Amino acid sequence: MGNLFSSILLILLISFFFSFTTSKTQNFLQRGSSLSVEDDSDYITSPDKSFTCGFYEIGENAYWFSIWFTNSKERTVVWMANRNRPVNGRGSRISLQRDGTMMLRDADGSTVWETNTTSTDVDRAELLDTGNLVLKDPRGKIQWQCFDFPTDTLLPNQIFITSTKLISIIHLR
Repeated sequence: MGNLFSSILLILLISFFFSFTTSKTQNFLQRGSSLSVEDDSDYITSPDKSFTCGFYEIGENAYWFSIWFTNSKERTVVWMANRNRPVNGRGSRISLQRDGTMMLRDADGSTVWETNTTSTDVDRAELLDTGNLVLKDPRGKIQWQCFDFPTDTLLPNQIFITSTKLISIIHLR
């Protein structure tokens, strides 16, 4: 009886540990899901944990939806969606809509940023080990990628051609 109880307790503890550690950090965002600015542990992380994607605080009650180096001391931002219009710290969220569009909405419900992917078959947003946030269809084909909208931090494997425009990231911290 003691061994059975110990085994059940061990299984419960292991289950609790894995559900706790995987409950917020994820490698992708499924269609119909969202991340909230209010939950500061709600992120998309690359499989190798080099990059994190989520809401990055830039000032009092002001956030960018960004990608940054996970382990850098300064949390160096490598890409952002809403550089010119930070969102509110309460009620804002990024969602992968049912129509395949990734949409950032401010607390008042206004759309701050979105991808142009409504006519595609997007089923998930995924952060790759390269730091590239991609929207993929069910077959794994990339329908949209943040690497097509580079900032002033270029990453290895990021293609940069003459017609590509860099978007400067203003560091306010």
